[in-house]
Amino acid sequence: MAKPETRTEFFYTERGLIAVDSPVKLQILNLLREEPKSFDEIVKFTAKAKSTISVHLNNLRTCELVEENSDPEDRRKKIYSLTSQYMGCSKEPFPEHYRSLLEKVAENENDRSCFMGALFHVLRFGFEAYGIDNAPIVRTIGKDIGKCLSANFESNTPEALFKEIAAFMEFHGDCRVSVLMGGSPALQVEDDFKARFMPAIGKPFCVLREGILEGVIEEKLGEGCGVLETECYGTGHTRCLFEIII
Repeated sequence: MAKPETRTEFFYTERGLIAVDSPVKLQILNLLREEPKSFDEIVKFTAKAKSTISVHLNNLRTCELVEENSDPEDRRKKIYSLTSQYMGCSKEPFPEHYRSLLEKVAENENDRSCFMGALFHVLRFGFEAYGIDNAPIVRTIGKDIGKCLSANFESNTPEALFKEIAAFMEFHGDCRVSVLMGGSPALQVEDDFKARFMPAIGKPFCVLREGILEGVIEEKLGEGCGVLETECYGTGHTRCLFEIII
């Protein structure tokens, strides 16, 4: 049985942002984030009574967070799927990185590039400092940016597109980017000044770039794409490595 959630999570629908703090509802929503599930699968996962799950599912449907459809293999059964988008959650405030970045903003007031880079990261980690994990919505915004940028790229084959993206990143990011075409393609970013002056935080912090890369690649190749930063200056590495799964 999955452990119930104890935090507030945020989901986006066409009606706007909806905050959910019910542990059972969060269990259901996070299960459906993986893939659609049947009513019986949801009951088994939550270990709750069928009547309890029915009430929660009806409420989630009313809020337009999930939808109900008939199982194509058995019309008597119902399948539930997520119709909303996960945007983030509340978390324990962590102000340490935020404070060090605020200091960097002040230190670099006479260096335009450093100042803007520090300012960007202050906005990113300021949410974390005040108890909000906004990485999912930052990634979503990045993907929206990537889709809009895709019209500026000409290539329609993976390797050629990756090379074009690398040149684009070098031009706009003041860094060196290499395309690694192994078993799993990857983009390696080195000498990224804006990333190098960030403190090592024990986790990757280039979620906006992940989203932008996904948006460009999906739009140009017409296929689903996953981009995961497996190495980062934030994890103490000397490069950022973005693995691409198409």
